[in-house]
Amino acid sequence: MQEGNANVNADAVVATLSAQGGTSPFTYSLEADETNGVDNASFKIDGASVKVNTTPLTQKDYKINVKVTDTKGKTFTNHATISVEAAAE
Repeated sequence: MQEGNANVNADAVVATLSAQGGTSPFTYSLEADETNGVDNASFKIDGASVKVNTTPLTQKDYKINVKVTDTKGKTFTNHATISVEAAAE
């Protein structure tokens, strides 16, 4: 995912989550991972949306680790990168 601004404000939605397979409804959470979830603190999960936490994002590639759980307790974890690029001049 790419965002067109050098600064992305707090509470901005930067990704929408979905899952295939399993038994809905699904719950999503950020999962600790020293390699793939190093920037988890910059984000929060709100339902199926990944939002910027309290500090705006700046130009950088952010790594997060998202875990989805279905109603039967089955889980899947995915690593993602959210890129914030410099604003076009």
